Amino acid sequence: MGSVPVMPRLAIFSVEGIAMDTYDLRSWAEFRPLIQNIRDRYGAKTLHNSDGAPISKENQILFRGQSNSEWELKTTLERATSRRFDVFGYWVTVNHCVNELESLTSQRWNLKSFPEVRGEILAAQNTMILPMSCYDYLVYLRHHGFPSPLLDWTESPNIAAYFAYCERVKDADRVVVYAFIETPEGYKTAHGDDAMIKLLGPHVTTHVRHFAQKGWYTIATILESGHRVFCPHQDVFISSNPVHNDQDVLIKITLPAKERPLVLRELNDYNINHFTLYQSEDALVKALAMETFDLSP
Repeated sequence: MGSVPVMPRLAIFSVEGIAMDTYDLRSWAEFRPLIQNIRDRYGAKTLHNSDGAPISKENQILFRGQSNSEWELKTTLERATSRRFDVFGYWVTVNHCVNELESLTSQRWNLKSFPEVRGEILAAQNTMILPMSCYDYLVYLRHHGFPSPLLDWTESPNIAAYFAYCERVKDADRVVVYAFIETPEGYKTAHGDDAMIKLLGPHVTTHVRHFAQKGWYTIATILESGHRVFCPHQDVFISSNPVHNDQDVLIKITLPAKERPLVLRELNDYNINHFTLYQSEDALVKALAMETFDLSP
């Protein structure tokens, strides 16, 4: 039997002001043991109720793959425009698109009225609650390419690894898989005008690829002049205390880009490929092209 790869020592690096645990792996063989290490460290937390009785809490660990380890965590909205949207302003923007979409697809989204949505958002401006009354509609738009404040994650580290390796990026020596744990200590707090991340779960009626990709989403906001405004996720990680790290933990795992064929072949053996994750005719053609030109020995 081959020897078990030695895990690189945990180190905390500061990348453009972001304090995070970073692992630069030497090979794909080190990836799964490291994921198990992360799950062992963050997966479960014991809390205590008012009587002192222990309560076991399972933490959700999410993953995101990107094809270049130097790319920042950015939503498609941030990549599409430099305009800063407040939550209600973005809702008004997507509301203007709904009639054409409903006419083409015959699907009804039943969006709430402007006054009703504005009231819900204003009532929660200073709390950890951020109303997302049209969450299913926002996920639909995100999956069809509309610029979105939703940053997509997956429950599966293997799916994240596929997204890290599926596209070959020129001059990228390393790819990256991020791991995110919202509440490693079992609680969530915010203070005043702090930037904050809200986790949005998988239970939503939307495009089938959301379920194929085991999708979750996060949104990052900050309170500015009495309004919740979408902000970069890195603003939250910059504001987090790198010593305590009691919430919103971000872990960065980089891997050699040159191992792309090996990784994609192995993931394809687990039936993780472009077609199974996107489930469209175009995705099938891309999966066949990758199998023919990228995965053949």
